Amino acid sequence: MVATVLLTHEPPAAVTRMVAHWLDHDPEQVIIVAYGGSADHYSKLQVEHAVFVNDPELRTRDHPRERQSYLGVFAAVAPLVEELGVSHVHLAEYDEIPLIPCLNARLLEVLSRENADVAGHRLNQVESTGHPHLTYHRHDPAFMDYWDSISIRDDRTVVLSMLGCGSFWKAEAFLAVAKLRPPIRIYLELMLPTAAHHLGFRVRPFPDQDRFMAPEVPKHPGEFEAFRRQGALRIHPVKGYWSQADLHR
Repeated sequence: MVATVLLTHEPPAAVTRMVAHWLDHDPEQVIIVAYGGSADHYSKLQVEHAVFVNDPELRTRDHPRERQSYLGVFAAVAPLVEELGVSHVHLAEYDEIPLIPCLNARLLEVLSRENADVAGHRLNQVESTGHPHLTYHRHDPAFMDYWDSISIRDDRTVVLSMLGCGSFWKAEAFLAVAKLRPPIRIYLELMLPTAAHHLGFRVRPFPDQDRFMAPEVPKHPGEFEAFRRQGALRIHPVKGYWSQADLHR
């Protein structure tokens, strides 16, 4: 069974629509809402599985510069992942929209075909590049020292980058990363794939899907069918979609 973790801060009515949509597309999955909004809104959620993520490292505005972290999300969700006994975890943000039925079955196919433990979008190896997130971190010696301290790899200098949104994990890899507590804050797009790699898990890309998940290209509901015809499994970002009640009647 796959757990789809939906990370959101939106009001309860929007969360209800979002969960219903995901379950309608794939009733075999279990949904875990990772809620980063207000405690008052969290208390009013009407979903079966939810956790409140009370982590200032999640609540950032300039995400790369403030080094937004999802480790608090992983740590909050991990006990439910273990309790439910799921085999895989799909980490999705509220503005990721599934376009096909049984999405997780397709993601499982990718993981099998790639012989991977983790698959993600816009995956790149960046330690020898001028990647902006890497450049921002490397001035601190503790950044590379941390990978050296946890790595089981022969090459402990590897740094990977990938989107957090839409990443798909074997539960073992997800739980291993959830236990980490680095001594410095590391931006999630570097932390998640690099940590998984150095812990010995195989991290691979989603072939041919990156263009549908590009954060710098906003998507709109009127484009859904066109993206579906192009082969999109899901798209991101679609801001405000769940708050538009008329779209979900």
